Amino acid sequence: MGVSADFRTRLLELVAAGLTIFEIRPLLAAELERGVSREKLYQELLDTILFLREQGREAEEDRVADVADLMSDWVPREYRL
Repeated sequence: MGVSADFRTRLLELVAAGLTIFEIRPLLAAELERGVSREKLYQELLDTILFLREQGREAEEDRVADVADLMSDWVPREYRL
């Protein structure tokens, strides 16, 4: 199962609204609960980072990279997905 068709749009809306990564975390958790694999979700985050880079949207790229860190060892265990 792939991510929701509007996942990227919703993610970028939350980023643009200035929400913290911890406030954005429920969006990712909902995708995992729907049955999306961690690998597919992480790949979508990486694809979004590349999309933003191509658009020259560095600030948003950095914020999405911070969100992607929720799926890595870069955040405390209790916040990881």
